Amino acid sequence: MARTASSARKQKTREVPLREVNSFARYADYLAHVIDAAPKRTKGERTRDMLKFGAIKVLDDVGYHAMRVSDICEAAGVAAATFYLYFDNKEQVTHVVLAEYLEAAMEMMAVRPEGKGPFEAIRASHLKWLEVMQANAGLMRCILQLGDEVEDFRDLAHGANQQWYERIAQSLLRDHPQTAVPYDVALLSAYALGAMMDELARKLLIHPDPALLALKERAVPKNEDLADFLAVLWYQALYGPIPQGARIGDSAQALTRMLGDSNG
Repeated sequence: MARTASSARKQKTREVPLREVNSFARYADYLAHVIDAAPKRTKGERTRDMLKFGAIKVLDDVGYHAMRVSDICEAAGVAAATFYLYFDNKEQVTHVVLAEYLEAAMEMMAVRPEGKGPFEAIRASHLKWLEVMQANAGLMRCILQLGDEVEDFRDLAHGANQQWYERIAQSLLRDHPQTAVPYDVALLSAYALGAMMDELARKLLIHPDPALLALKERAVPKNEDLADFLAVLWYQALYGPIPQGARIGDSAQALTRMLGDSNG
């Protein structure tokens, strides 16, 4: 990553094509790419970007409480005194970079396979969610830890979740035009299912639960297996029996039988 940081500090003589945000899973990689691909900017703009990059890397590696301003500057390749020209303290830069991470993370996870129905879209979304959560577990841990202590950080997480759940609710309404589902019912459904995902992320990645990790290894060892399992839960809760011919893992197939899917 030091090589990436170094290259991002220098102005490129060649153009770097800007890739779509959802082609990334790790936010630090996306941010380094954005810095590399950015058009020519002032030295101050480049320095501020590199300080943000340094903060993201340190937060991901050691967390907020252990992070020092000197660590940020070292990761950014910037003199320590320079930090205070751009940020007041580590809390301010953390607020900035985590807010930007949460916004980008929503776009990272916004995938929908072309020409596929809701089940495939849900499965693809869950698979990308798992990839993004795994790649940014340190950042998510910081958000949850700081959310318990600082209201602003708690508001960041709540705001990001609300936007994501609103997207899900709007998708549900589009997919159920004939049933006239009230928006609040669709939104509450998204909140309830989303809370399940939040708790899974917490116990699998952020504060790992040994019993759950062992269970996952037995039942759904691969990300694809877990994405199948979660897709069945979501789809049957929101749409009914999964489509005929859907190819899913063994545990997901067993779940469809347990839930009474006539296709099983």
